[in-house]
Amino acid sequence: MKSIQLTRLRNHLIAIASLLLLSACAGPAPALSYHAVVDAGSSGSRIHLYQVSRPDEGMAITDVAQLESARGDGLSSYQAQSEQAGQQGLQPLLQALNDWLLARRIGRNTVPVDVLATAGMRLLEQDDAPAAQAIYRSVRRTILDNGYRAGELRTISGDEEGLYAWADVNYLHGNFRQGRRTAGLVEVGGASAQVAYETSQRGHAHAHAVNIGGASYTVLSVSFLGLGQNEARKAMVLASGQEHNPCYPNNDSGSPPGGFDAGAVVSGNYRFGRCEDLYQTVLSAFRVRDNAIAADFDGRDFIGISSVYHALNNWHVLDRPAMLSQALERQCSGSDAWSLKVMPAQGGSSGFAQNACANGTFINTLLFDSHYGLGLSGERVHGAGQINGQSPSWTRGYLLISGSR
Repeated sequence: MKSIQLTRLRNHLIAIASLLLLSACAGPAPALSYHAVVDAGSSGSRIHLYQVSRPDEGMAITDVAQLESARGDGLSSYQAQSEQAGQQGLQPLLQALNDWLLARRIGRNTVPVDVLATAGMRLLEQDDAPAAQAIYRSVRRTILDNGYRAGELRTISGDEEGLYAWADVNYLHGNFRQGRRTAGLVEVGGASAQVAYETSQRGHAHAHAVNIGGASYTVLSVSFLGLGQNEARKAMVLASGQEHNPCYPNNDSGSPPGGFDAGAVVSGNYRFGRCEDLYQTVLSAFRVRDNAIAADFDGRDFIGISSVYHALNNWHVLDRPAMLSQALERQCSGSDAWSLKVMPAQGGSSGFAQNACANGTFINTLLFDSHYGLGLSGERVHGAGQINGQSPSWTRGYLLISGSR
């Protein structure tokens, strides 16, 4: 009996030793940390909270929370009261972050907070640099007063915004794994549009060298301030006039709305060709092809996000982008097209639906026009609202690139 017990004890000890050896060989589990990045846009700010780990194969970034406040004002709106930018513009967001971390017993002092501003602060820095600097000082004080570590607080360029968005969509697609080909990016917001893709043309004026996961990439990233769909639409209306605008659907029956685009347009009479002509005139001032076309552009697929995705999705051509122009001609043209076709197709009478014909024509011209736009084929464009369950955001791309330095 004693012999049997000794044998069992010896086997038990051997099993424990084997487990300890396996654990030692496996190494420690990758440490998790949290990083908050504030996207400080012209019309408001939001916090992206990321969980970051560094396993052997590279950086892993997961978006765990997106926090917004009820206030819709951007940091640039505090030009006249810059000392209040932190308490009024950022504190509501930080309070939401405070509550989220407290509920999970995560210490604030372990979480760095970066605040990166875009178009609104770009304009303010051009017009009133002292006010912009005072805003960032106020924001820094508020971050520190809340017990966080203040990271980067600055305004990013349009080219940086495109570069970070390119990094994000390729990261979400898993394209930074060895042997995978990266995709290009077309992002259209309200005020600007970004085009980015990997190129071998290192001497291009908009080429940027980056390191991601130990690999080097040269990325052409160019931003066109004024080619966001809202700014482009304003320029189109200015060129066309308020009445019988060819980029808006007809509404002769007088059913609501009485006008389009928050009253900027009194009446519409959609004509695809005429609307396209107007947007070609808008695009011509930006010399899109001269600035955005370089080595390796041809043949590369592009992921369209933000307004590109919404245009393709809203007109039900997400899986066949080349059909966008036909969908627009079919749905937007004709008598009473607004009430009979556009409103039912777009699911309501919101401002987005009112602008859908104009915005869709702009996106079509930007993507597919071979003289004034990018000249892509439909097969090379893939709209994305989510990628592998995550919403694209340049903030994650920023963290990926800055963490690889």
